[in-house]
Amino acid sequence: LRFRALFLLIAVFSSIVSAQKIDRVEPPSWFTGMKETAIQLMVYGKEIGSFDVTADYAGVKITTLVKTENPNYLFINLDISGKALPGEIKLTFARGKLKLTYNYPLLAHPSESAKGFNASDVIYLLMPDRFANGDPANDNVAGMLEQVNRSNPNGRHGGDLKGISDHLDYIKDLGATGIWLNPFLENNQPAFSYHGYSITDLYHVDPRYGSNEDFKNLVSKAHNTGLKLVMDMIFNHIGSGHWWMKDLPSADWVHQFSELTRTNY
Repeated sequence: LRFRALFLLIAVFSSIVSAQKIDRVEPPSWFTGMKETAIQLMVYGKEIGSFDVTADYAGVKITTLVKTENPNYLFINLDISGKALPGEIKLTFARGKLKLTYNYPLLAHPSESAKGFNASDVIYLLMPDRFANGDPANDNVAGMLEQVNRSNPNGRHGGDLKGISDHLDYIKDLGATGIWLNPFLENNQPAFSYHGYSITDLYHVDPRYGSNEDFKNLVSKAHNTGLKLVMDMIFNHIGSGHWWMKDLPSADWVHQFSELTRTNY
């Protein structure tokens, strides 16, 4: 009986450990050599807010932890000094005897300095879904709510990052010196997702356009072609299908009415 009780206790503890995990950390990585040394990480996982956190990495320290009314969130304020080298910051989450570790990527600051734009530039504005379809294989992707439908003027038509990359010479020949790229991050919405302004993941390229690596390659190729690239950054709204909306950090995390209330867009 004692053996059976011990076995059950071990089994229960093991199930708790296996169930406890970190689902998301945003931003997913950061850089050394930034002028602003402070960075806040959003950590999401079941009851992660009940954990304390320590950081083991030279030049990096945790300044404060911020907990909200939702125990599934924990905000970690880090200070990354100029002495910190690229690598992985070991974050240890502890609650009693239960411990979790998470290796947070700290990347080298890009060696290429960004070039600004001014009145001498000619900026070509394009919407990725409407420009060119360079890879028909990603027109329809499993898990994406809206599939390609070129007969629908409000639907997705199949344009992607490869289509842009394949036609950089065309844009340059027009006399443009830069590209203003409409949002290309994940818009996993059931309809009207082609325009890109209903972001559901702020850190991943929509798979119907390609991957994060495809975007990095596009930037490199554009620069090598002599073209600047401007990202269309959306900070004041997200798509209704964003993962936050299923489990908000706090009741006032987003501005909202109790029922659908039309804005003036």
